[in-house]
Amino acid sequence: MIRHFTSSAIVFNDEGHVLLVHYNKIDLWLYPGGHVDPNEDPAEAALREVHEETGIIADILGPQPFRHPAVRSIPSPFAIIEMDIEDRKVGPHRHIDFVYVCQATGGNLTTQAEEVGGAKWVPVEDLAALRTPAELPALIIEAARLIPQPA
Repeated sequence: MIRHFTSSAIVFNDEGHVLLVHYNKIDLWLYPGGHVDPNEDPAEAALREVHEETGIIADILGPQPFRHPAVRSIPSPFAIIEMDIEDRKVGPHRHIDFVYVCQATGGNLTTQAEEVGGAKWVPVEDLAALRTPAELPALIIEAARLIPQPA
């Protein structure tokens, strides 16, 4: 089975809402993400995908990675998940997805029309009303525990 590395970002705003995009190809709401490009680490890919698909600029949340002057450390993902993918061009394959939890820091909400049919901030309690992959609500609820709660 073919496997691709992808990176995604569960992005929260200051109100504790999560950023979701509607992917035209699969007709589902998901957090932003995509394939890791050559010469790109998973954290860079996640932040790039957020900006490309939504116009939002974000920072990765979580513990500081190991630091030493002899090496460059890459932030650890919140989760690494593997899933089956059906694609008309590639055929059936699997994605190994590095999922990061992020805080929005700037940008204006826009959509990348080729891939994304919409983008919006969604209250976590409203996730169940959207058409999403089965694991998405539970993953986002768990990720929300890492963000400071709005006042």
